[in-house]
Amino acid sequence: MKRLFSFSLMLCMICQISCTKSDINIIPLPSKAEKGNGFFSITSSTQLLVDKGDTAAQKVSNYLSELLRKAGIICNAHEYSSDVNFSDYIYFSSKGTIDSLGNEGYSLIVTKKGIDIAANNANGYFYAVQTLRQLMPKGFDANNAKFTKLRIPAINVVDKPRFQWRGMNFDCCRHFMSKDFVKRYIDLLAYHKMNIFHWHLTEDQGWRIEIKRYPKLTTIGGWRTEADGNVYGGFYTQEDIKEIVAYAADRFVNIVPEIEMPGHSVAALAAYPQLSCTGGPFKVETNWGVFKDIYCAGNDSTFVFMQNVLDEVVGLFPFKYIHIGGDEAPKYRWQNCPKCQARLKKEKLKDEEELQKYFISRISRYLETKNRRIIGWDEILDGGIPDLATVQSWRGFEGARTAALAGVDAIVSPTSHCYFDYPVESVDLQKVYTFEPIPAGLAVDQQKHIIGGECNMWSERAPQELVDAKMFPRTLAMAEVLWSTALNRDYREFYARVQKHYERLDDLGVMYGPEQATVKILNKNLLALNLMEIEILNGQKNLDIYYSLDGSEPTTKSIHYKKKFRIDKTTLVRVAGFKGDKVVGSVYSQRFVLSKSTEKPIKLSYNPADKYTGGGLSALVDGRKGTNNFNDGIWQAVQGQNIEAVIDLGSEQEIRTVSTGFFQANSSWIFLPENVQYFISSDGQNYSRIASIDSDVSPNAEGMIIKNYTAEIQNIKGRYLKMIAKSIGNCPDWHPAAGSPSWLFADEIEVE
Repeated sequence: MKRLFSFSLMLCMICQISCTKSDINIIPLPSKAEKGNGFFSITSSTQLLVDKGDTAAQKVSNYLSELLRKAGIICNAHEYSSDVNFSDYIYFSSKGTIDSLGNEGYSLIVTKKGIDIAANNANGYFYAVQTLRQLMPKGFDANNAKFTKLRIPAINVVDKPRFQWRGMNFDCCRHFMSKDFVKRYIDLLAYHKMNIFHWHLTEDQGWRIEIKRYPKLTTIGGWRTEADGNVYGGFYTQEDIKEIVAYAADRFVNIVPEIEMPGHSVAALAAYPQLSCTGGPFKVETNWGVFKDIYCAGNDSTFVFMQNVLDEVVGLFPFKYIHIGGDEAPKYRWQNCPKCQARLKKEKLKDEEELQKYFISRISRYLETKNRRIIGWDEILDGGIPDLATVQSWRGFEGARTAALAGVDAIVSPTSHCYFDYPVESVDLQKVYTFEPIPAGLAVDQQKHIIGGECNMWSERAPQELVDAKMFPRTLAMAEVLWSTALNRDYREFYARVQKHYERLDDLGVMYGPEQATVKILNKNLLALNLMEIEILNGQKNLDIYYSLDGSEPTTKSIHYKKKFRIDKTTLVRVAGFKGDKVVGSVYSQRFVLSKSTEKPIKLSYNPADKYTGGGLSALVDGRKGTNNFNDGIWQAVQGQNIEAVIDLGSEQEIRTVSTGFFQANSSWIFLPENVQYFISSDGQNYSRIASIDSDVSPNAEGMIIKNYTAEIQNIKGRYLKMIAKSIGNCPDWHPAAGSPSWLFADEIEVE
């Protein structure tokens, strides 16, 4: 029996179908899909067919055959011929497909008689199979799967990606990941139709790629001695890398190696200190952060070394892109290096930022001779766009916008939505789902330069056993954002599909984490009543919420949360979710402030950093005190300047106490102010200083430090309060980022 419809006719019909999303449990959501009537059952008698000479279809059909074999169904691929009985079949064909499917699009049609898969390329066939996998019965992808029949619902799908670059950045330097674990993540990316594995292979804390010409990079640079004396590390041999690259290619995942330069290079300098500005010696770093020792830009041997390294890298990775980092490279050493200063003068460069552009452009031009293009983090824009570079924007969206306006391609992965090393309290599933890679304000012809995005899995605080809980379920949101059309995006509907998708992740052995904070504490200021209303949101089903207001650890004997409640003074609210007597997730603590300054008008002398706005321009008077996580969305920050704020109390009032909280985490370049001054005024023009407080905490002090700069005042009245916090300026000479602008973080100005 011959098929009743040609592929081209069927495709034209399906293109008119709008997606019935409530019936489609596929992630990422297909462009167009419709459930049909009935089912098709795959058994060992099902014919697996490909057109003669279609090597792409043959490759992917063999992949499907292997998946079926592991599940207990034996189906080998055969060439299609005109006398085939089209009943009980799976048929791969490119005949009659439409150009609009592109290189990665596909059509998947399941009827009672069989399955038709159409695509223009192997990529499309492969993604059709991933959709088919998600239509399989529960347990299909489990290790112990044993089926005699696989019942597939009838469905018509036409699908293609929105963005060509759908990636994950995987840091194997801070914590080493095994070869099998890397391959597992390539499988998980491919399953969700992501096609880029950005492999971070060199860092201050470890060099992870074998370079035969420079064996010390791995014998010395691949290992670090921890504070307890343990030696930690590892690296991938070139044979390991060839195996992983081939494995990824079979799953249509391109691997982009990242070889950091000029910064994040201490592990390499520990092996070859002559490549630095000072000559060393160095040890592979055991701390996280940014370090002032970087490759010397004035030494020609640096470029010889980099070119020799890249020659071997290019030989291992066939994809056209090589990531060269370019981020967080303090210029302190270059500023004080005779060779670097000589290079700067010889090349007629304005400053060290232009010297970095020279460095990266020189590498870029060399890689061009190898038919490769560079990618760099958005700091590569600071001295002007390097030659032939693609920009990866992580410090917000501005780098991507700048690149696109200049006609340069950009990959978008801002910390606000894409950093999966951040706790779920900072970047939850819904936040990721709201990610829109195309920056606002770009014309249509500029938007084409936004080629896609990535989620970033930095591993400072995520050894291998914690990666799953960081990556999932947030990867599901990223996969959908980068594949599916923005018009179809609906979080509630997506969330419902995620709940059903968990059984797929269970089959794949994914140890996923929470979707959001188990609890969230909100406040609403009722200033007319001099009260604050507190609401606690339950972030997980079947949890009982208990809280305390006296600073004690919540237990099931604490106050059982039933509805919103009010406080009439500054209060520490501590909250936990319970299943039975067991705490689920973390205990959350939030200090709420009720003072004369709460929600009063405030003017700032600065623009808060995009990444750290504290929730808005009124963050310093919103009634919330910051926690010991500077990414909590409460702290407000500026870099390289003082903080000055003026609060209008509304009328002249007596002031007895003024206090402002600040944060220090010097490994992240965050320092307490060296001095805080308070001023009072009746008219907003003429101010008198009422207090000056010097810091009593050393900038050297390690860890997360919160300090309140508090002034006790008597017999002072005024309407306008000014606070000036003086930054320490650049990071001190002893600091790894010496010479780079430091950060100031503030939370709340309290007036009593």
